[in-house]
Amino acid sequence: MNLRIRTIGMVFLMLGLIVPVFAGGDSEADSGVTTIRYANFSAGEENADTLQAMVDLFEAENPDIKVELESMGYGDNYFTTLVTRIAGGDAPDAFELNMEQFLAYAIRGAVRPLDELFASTGMSKDIYGEGLLDAVRFNNQVMAIPQSFSTVVLIYNKDLFDQAGVGYPTSDWTWDDSLEAARKISALGDDVWGAFNPIQFWEFYKVVQQNGGSLMSEDGSRFTINSPQNIETLQYMVDRVWKHEVMPNREQLANRPEGDLFVEGKLGMWLNGVWAFTDLRNRVDFPWGIEIEPGNTSKATHFFGNVAALSTTTKNPEATFRFVNFLASDPRAVQLRLDAQWELPTVADPAIMDQYISDTPPENKIAVVESLQYAVKPPALEQFSELTNIVNTLIEQVRDGLMSPKEALDLAQEEATARIRL
Repeated sequence: MNLRIRTIGMVFLMLGLIVPVFAGGDSEADSGVTTIRYANFSAGEENADTLQAMVDLFEAENPDIKVELESMGYGDNYFTTLVTRIAGGDAPDAFELNMEQFLAYAIRGAVRPLDELFASTGMSKDIYGEGLLDAVRFNNQVMAIPQSFSTVVLIYNKDLFDQAGVGYPTSDWTWDDSLEAARKISALGDDVWGAFNPIQFWEFYKVVQQNGGSLMSEDGSRFTINSPQNIETLQYMVDRVWKHEVMPNREQLANRPEGDLFVEGKLGMWLNGVWAFTDLRNRVDFPWGIEIEPGNTSKATHFFGNVAALSTTTKNPEATFRFVNFLASDPRAVQLRLDAQWELPTVADPAIMDQYISDTPPENKIAVVESLQYAVKPPALEQFSELTNIVNTLIEQVRDGLMSPKEALDLAQEEATARIRL
């Protein structure tokens, strides 16, 4: 998630430079074949073959359209590269966005409204889950096609729980339950840790909502970053490192990915997304399970979604629209996504979700579905990237023991109020 923080700050600045004097793709009337370009990041190396198989199916069914994939990994400065290309007049016909970035592109007019294309192609919006379609509306218009979604769950090592004599997590666990289990697991030996979840903005905005807090007032008129609930939350997060010693500090982590700690059997509980399941299936040789993330006064879980948006300047809107809908809703493409466990498809078909749940490990995948009822999102602000930078920079000071939670959040409240328009 730190990569999200480093890249999102570029979006609003560079999208402000966009001038619609360019167009993606080629309209090849002479050959009768239209070429469209699709920039994407979520497939990465792991699901590159799955994405290509989807493209092959589409091209076989639509011989008049050729798709050129422009793929980058999430960590390869995808969003910085994308906004640079758009500003420089080299926009692809369609591009994948995550929900955090989607609002920035919509506000700046970089994506094409799709309601007219739904009407002209005869494609129905009803094939998608209504909540997911609502998430891609802006100014009462559908602005993108939801491609996949995911959430974060508590992933745990059953062997370490058994060795520590602790019962497995349940859906009604609280912070206290989690901390008590983490203490017992950490006592098993050196470099064995009870829990891990990062101390940064993306975790903080969620965890405060598990404790009755928020970053803004309910009506959105003022910031509440330094509320008592938020200070208590940040103290809880850092206490797991410095007071209870159930989570490694940066020196103890020694640049090791927390996922490697889990795979090596050195981590009892790990908060991570459903996208980790495929890797864990391939690498883990001990029994592991999942559960809804514990809360304090209430539950709150992450919601992540990826969408495909059309450039405002594509020469081939209908061909591009047909393609991105195919990726999201064609039954064969949906099955490919399910087989790869590449997040969750967005079609409104209960049978699809039943199939996902029954595909194990892990067991208890119903926890993924149940987590969605507690999903929270970050504040919707035009200057969201600036808020992220303000808060995250100060949280990192607390993480490293250089400021107290109250000092950091008081300063974040002051800076956000002074610099961000509400």
